Amino acid sequence: MALYYDLIAFKEVYKLVLNIFDYSKDFHWQYKYSLGQDMKLDSIQLVRSIYRANKAKEKKVYLEAFLG
Repeated sequence: MALYYDLIAFKEVYKLVLNIFDYSKDFHWQYKYSLGQDMKLDSIQLVRSIYRANKAKEKKVYLEAFLG
């Protein structure tokens, strides 16, 4: 089984997270602490979801629960 940090999806989402953090630091203060924070939290949730799905023994059950 591949480790989560070897997955292409994880690498791409991780790059996205870094870009969001980089771009949002230049947001106007009103957006930095509202929209910027939401974007950061959502992108971090993507990283966590990939990690959790990869470490789960039964991935299908986890993914079905996650996708709702």
